[in-house]
Amino acid sequence: MAQRADGKGEDAVPSRREQRKSETRERLLLSARQLFVSKGFDETSYDEIARSAGVARQTAFNHFPRKEDFVAAWVAQRRIELHEAMGAAGEAGGAGESSASSRLLVVMRVMADIYERRREEGRVFMHAWVRLGGPILDEPVAAHMFAAVIRSGQQAGEFVADVDAEAAGEVIRAIYFDALWRWADPAYEPAANTLFENLLTRMQLVLTGLCTDGDRRHVRQAVNLVRSLEVVRGQESVS
Repeated sequence: MAQRADGKGEDAVPSRREQRKSETRERLLLSARQLFVSKGFDETSYDEIARSAGVARQTAFNHFPRKEDFVAAWVAQRRIELHEAMGAAGEAGGAGESSASSRLLVVMRVMADIYERRREEGRVFMHAWVRLGGPILDEPVAAHMFAAVIRSGQQAGEFVADVDAEAAGEVIRAIYFDALWRWADPAYEPAANTLFENLLTRMQLVLTGLCTDGDRRHVRQAVNLVRSLEVVRGQESVS
């Protein structure tokens, strides 16, 4: 492998062609986001997306062969944000200083805020994803991440030891997506912060069941912590 002056291989640097492809893909996804919000998923055509992105229709097909691929790409971005939120929650004080309950609820707070900031976009894409069967086909990555936090809580004596951590992670994943699906339902307009309140109500039930017998202080402390965090006021524009 050829070496650059800084010692890194040239292969580590994207070529101009790769950069152009990446930029075109991002431009197409941005155009789709804007059009889906303004017109609706079903009402938006490939021609409109391509025209808005300033590329040929075939170019749009090359990057996103199906219209649902735009939705899959958007969901993949949210998955990355969830992963980052999990990491940030784990680093907040360290596993030995913050309870597992707190780390799980902080993730819910962060993710609810992310969706609330892009309310219209989030509702359009989440509704489309559900219609396309995404929750059924999606790999349970979130469940595995939740399970890892639950195991740390079990090791610390916070959670019941004989509970299957993977199964509990799957339950929390189901709770997470159930709240999102209901929030995205176009049949009604949710009030500000409704998403997090719904998540919090469901999570309190699960965490109370996970905590060791007679010890619910971790849940109360976690609830107090996340309620003290700043509530989303504004909305993030599609950009």
